[in-house]
Amino acid sequence: MRLIKVKDFLTRHKRIRQQATTDDKIFKTCDDDKTDYCILSHRWVQDQEVNYKQMKNLSELDNAHDILDWDGYQKILKACEVANGHFEYLWSDTCCIDRRSSSEMSEAINSMFRWYKNSKQCYAYLHDTYDFPTERDFTTFTNSNGWPEWFSRGWTLQELIAPDDLRFFNKKWEEIGSKRSRASEIAEITRVPVLVLKDGLSSYKPSFAEVMAWAAERRTTLVEDEAYSLIGLLGVNMPMLYGEGKKAFQRLQLEFMQMSNDQSIFAWGVNMLEEAESAEEEDTHEKMYWTSGVLADGPISFRGCDDIVQVEPKEFHGLLSSLWQSDAEALAAGGNREALPAFTVTNLGIWIPLPRRPYYGCPSVFQVALACRRRNRLMPLTIDLAAFLGPIYYRYSGLLVGPQLPVQPFPENQRLHLAYRNEIPHGITIKLIGTSALYKFHRRLVFPESTQSKENSLELSRTDPLAIVVYANASNAFFAVACGYCFGQGWVHIICDEGPNTPLLYAKKIYKQMWNRGAEQACLMAKECSGKVTQPFYVKHGHLLGTTWAVRVACGGWGQSNNRIVTVDVVEFPGGRCKLLIWEEMYGTKSYANADIPCLMREILWFRGRPDGHQIEGCPEVFSVAPTQRQIKVGDYGVISGNNVGYFECRGNIFNETEASKMKVGQYTNTSPLKSEVTSRFIPYGTLTSSSQDAGLVLHDPKLLSLLNTQRVLDLLKQLSPRMRDYALVTSVVECSACSLTGDFKAQIEKQMRRYPKMWQGYARDAATNLQPVTPLYTIATPWVWHQGEPNGQVTSDYQKIWKYFNVIKGYPPAHHKRLREKAVEFFEDKFGVKHLDGLLKSPAGSPSDPLKSLEESRSRKLVMEFVEAMRGVTHHRDNKWLSSVKRNVFMVQKVTNTLSLGAICERVELRVCTEGKKTNYSTLEYLQPLVKEVEDLQVKYYTTKDAFEKLALEEDVVGKILEVVHETLHYGTTDKSTDLPEKQVRFECLKVAGEFFQDVCSEVPHDNTAHLRRPMANARDGVSMHELYCKAREERRDGGFGGILD
Repeated sequence: MRLIKVKDFLTRHKRIRQQATTDDKIFKTCDDDKTDYCILSHRWVQDQEVNYKQMKNLSELDNAHDILDWDGYQKILKACEVANGHFEYLWSDTCCIDRRSSSEMSEAINSMFRWYKNSKQCYAYLHDTYDFPTERDFTTFTNSNGWPEWFSRGWTLQELIAPDDLRFFNKKWEEIGSKRSRASEIAEITRVPVLVLKDGLSSYKPSFAEVMAWAAERRTTLVEDEAYSLIGLLGVNMPMLYGEGKKAFQRLQLEFMQMSNDQSIFAWGVNMLEEAESAEEEDTHEKMYWTSGVLADGPISFRGCDDIVQVEPKEFHGLLSSLWQSDAEALAAGGNREALPAFTVTNLGIWIPLPRRPYYGCPSVFQVALACRRRNRLMPLTIDLAAFLGPIYYRYSGLLVGPQLPVQPFPENQRLHLAYRNEIPHGITIKLIGTSALYKFHRRLVFPESTQSKENSLELSRTDPLAIVVYANASNAFFAVACGYCFGQGWVHIICDEGPNTPLLYAKKIYKQMWNRGAEQACLMAKECSGKVTQPFYVKHGHLLGTTWAVRVACGGWGQSNNRIVTVDVVEFPGGRCKLLIWEEMYGTKSYANADIPCLMREILWFRGRPDGHQIEGCPEVFSVAPTQRQIKVGDYGVISGNNVGYFECRGNIFNETEASKMKVGQYTNTSPLKSEVTSRFIPYGTLTSSSQDAGLVLHDPKLLSLLNTQRVLDLLKQLSPRMRDYALVTSVVECSACSLTGDFKAQIEKQMRRYPKMWQGYARDAATNLQPVTPLYTIATPWVWHQGEPNGQVTSDYQKIWKYFNVIKGYPPAHHKRLREKAVEFFEDKFGVKHLDGLLKSPAGSPSDPLKSLEESRSRKLVMEFVEAMRGVTHHRDNKWLSSVKRNVFMVQKVTNTLSLGAICERVELRVCTEGKKTNYSTLEYLQPLVKEVEDLQVKYYTTKDAFEKLALEEDVVGKILEVVHETLHYGTTDKSTDLPEKQVRFECLKVAGEFFQDVCSEVPHDNTAHLRRPMANARDGVSMHELYCKAREERRDGGFGGILD
């Protein structure tokens, strides 16, 4: 190391002051292990420090006398005066390192902790105080957290800890204490333990998290120095790469993993999570955020972690066994309780076995235990990890754990692949577009307000990752659209639940509910969009309770851009056409890429094929050839018909409708002039051959007229939607003064006469002689606001089977078809989860301590309720046999959650199957007769009506009534021999609590196969008729009303 010779420095200084010549050499290279020297610790002063070159050649510089008065030079001078007579050498980081040499800089930074440690004395210069501070003073020390600035800098942390003898000097260079004499005050300021201040790190081994916590409140001028200033404290070596930014701190953590298996490196942010759990509910969103990488961004992430200590392997597995009520060996990697697993760091991530257990209702999120704890607590710390798009796990700070989100009681040790790179966009912008005709629903508020930008869009980021947009009508009926940003993936979800009667309370309820679903919703959105760049729009529906309406959101822009467009709409939804709350691709979607308002258009399915298309220069669209009998205009609507080839039959124009007049919407079209003469390129339909350059139409003075993609046009389309279901709309036309056919196109028409009826052949006969303004080319599509959706295959199949098997049970087939009747009963038993319930209560009993036997035969309420607590994750210390039994039963109940019995076990469970060969409850059958009659009456109406949407509404009512009949018929009991009512009541209460619990935690399980059946069943039970609602809405529409939505 390069040292200053104290006496030579003072001699040269004196000679320069006297303006005498001097050639004294003040630097000498020495071995720090064999040299007695003192060292200076100070706060750098910008533009006042003397570097190596200036200090070495000071006597030769023209401004030498000016440098002598610099604060940086004066510090070294005063330090030499203090050291004179005690030490021969002094080291200062300002002038003893040649910063022009990157290798010397790297060597110095990697050796600095050792240099401070080997010094005989360290002078800490507090330039901004006269006395040693004993309490915070924000008035004097405004920018350094109330303490002298020396205590707030990153590099001075190791300069405080490393030296054995550190003495403090005030701004007058008067000694005001030492590290040992002021240990208690310094510990309060820095949170470094007194033991470390007095004896160093040789007698105390802090955890990684604790060292980072000491540095959490400290700052450095360069971002990279946040990491470089800590390498000595951690005992690692790494090259210096100034310019890498926060990657330096990531490299520091990875280097530390190469030499230590300290798992507290993952414990960052636990203090923030603990504060959030104890905070008021309304403040939670300000205290937590979602993130991605498992490594921290900087020391600040470890704030409040100064009491985290490592736990020895054997102690850790013992404590975790007690905390998670599991076998210790099962939680240890490879069953080895004597050692912690090592980290394996690759360019793809970090591999490490860790004990984990999943959360109920969040299948992709896991609680993971770390081998560290708080100093005054015995239980190991836990963090949450989420599996996102495969086996890679990310740090997840998004769960509000509580009674409504328990952890499953079945942990395991799993080798996890942890992602450590944080390479995600800073945020996304989501623009919500809603038609003004949302049937009197209006956008009321956005929660939290910080996510709403001036342009009325949502700005989501890591610190503001979730926004709830609430829509309400005058009767305070609500629905919400949740927009989130998690792991770099944006997502959208609809919530139509009943809730508090004010928009703000409703928004807060939904916010808390969706906060825990962030990872799951991001996974669903990412899986839906993965590999589907050609289909950029997706649609999801949510049913408005007690109405024939549904909320539809259409999402686009999920590609590389950070801008998203979400269209919110309320559509008529009288039957089970589409699955609820499941993303579906919007095939055939057309949209203008740069449009602010997505008037989404669906490709037309031409009847018996489409005519050959044409393209013209400057237009990406493929146009159809128009008939010559009339001039087609933008805004014309109609249907596709024809015999041999598709033909657009116009029924009117949207701009001529009454709604357009009331809304004062004129011909909202955009006109784009083209070249004076253009020849279209002929594109044969149904072939992959390239377009012909010669065959086509010759257009004179053409111009392109297209439908404007604006809010007013979208509102008009929505107003017309009840009368325009699945109609086609002309979205653009090419208008010209005259057109003629090329010889190639004439030959094509003559060659394929059957594909070109007389109306198309008119061009060949009249175009050359009958010159007049014509619109020979046009495009048509169906606006999505007019499209009612395609029937869902599973819904259609289930509805048909329910009708079929209900008729079988009623006795429509001959009585000798016994197997068909048995099949029908099996179908309904499966839908209602009878077999799963049977397995839950009638599993073979084991030993007397087995809870299965207790559940079946015990008169003890305590054991039964312990079983329910076990499903809640509140397990008591039991042996492995007990735990495996509970595990088997919990999985059985989870199967029940995906059947219609989820609602049944919440209401009545002391029932049995009434089929042939079993005792029949005649009073129950008498009660069912009116319900069966209602089903038959509805079926008659279904077969007589001609309104397609009325059929859908009737179909749902029929299915709901059938399920209600079956619900009352499939009366489930424990066993035929059970007659002890008190014992049965205990078992029933157990099932009821279990049902309510799982209904809560699994209410939004993404892959619920019975959601489309729960709705009609709930409507039938509550006396809600979709047919009556639809008929009422139809009458209100005829009267000019909105139809079915409460005003």
